[in-house]
Amino acid sequence: MDVCDVGPHDGPVKVTVRDRSVRRTELVEAAITVIRREGRNASMDQMAAEAGVSKPILYRHFTDRSGLIGAIADHVFATASHRLARALRTGATYRERVGNGVDEFLTFIEADPEIYRLLSAHCSDAVNGSGPLNDYSRLAGRRIALVLADALGAVGADLAPTEAWAFGIVGMIQTAADWWMGGGDLTRQELCTHLTTLVVDGLPLADSAIPARSDHAGHPVRTATHHGGNETVPDESAQDALPA
Repeated sequence: MDVCDVGPHDGPVKVTVRDRSVRRTELVEAAITVIRREGRNASMDQMAAEAGVSKPILYRHFTDRSGLIGAIADHVFATASHRLARALRTGATYRERVGNGVDEFLTFIEADPEIYRLLSAHCSDAVNGSGPLNDYSRLAGRRIALVLADALGAVGADLAPTEAWAFGIVGMIQTAADWWMGGGDLTRQELCTHLTTLVVDGLPLADSAIPARSDHAGHPVRTATHHGGNETVPDESAQDALPA
């Protein structure tokens, strides 16, 4: 048994370890509600008010703001990991399973953009690759590796690159999602389709040779394609190779 304050005006009461765990969860959920409403810069005062406790009670449970954000990350990514695992097991084809996994992640960050931005910034400061976001990424990599191993094994392909590919896919999806959240001009469905196609089909280039082009001065150039159209830019790598 333990003794602690449970509210700003309540006297001391005895609570069990289970009561303390339930209370922590309630405080975390109240903080999440505030962040969704006020944004990722919501204050501890606002979170305490939402939970109906004084700010010292939050500090008693979580030590400081960083501790509370870490608890929010644990809570959020535990749920996200469960949903991702289920998505990667759903589908009649490997394309469907990959697509479901990609869409689950994108749906998660689209539904909770402020939470995702807060946790991404917080967890990126974690030391030695620790922290809930990195744990989530590792779990996602292992889950995708299982899907890839199953797919590659079914066609007798080499399984050696399975984990490298899986974790590369995770990094690609997270980076693309960050770009999208920063204003990328695609719907969630479009981004999901593009990423799934790249994972399942690869780039539609095969071993095609890169055509040589030059500008009016004879300098090599390349064509950069973006959402607004094509743009011809100097090929710096090719120019570096020119004799002095």
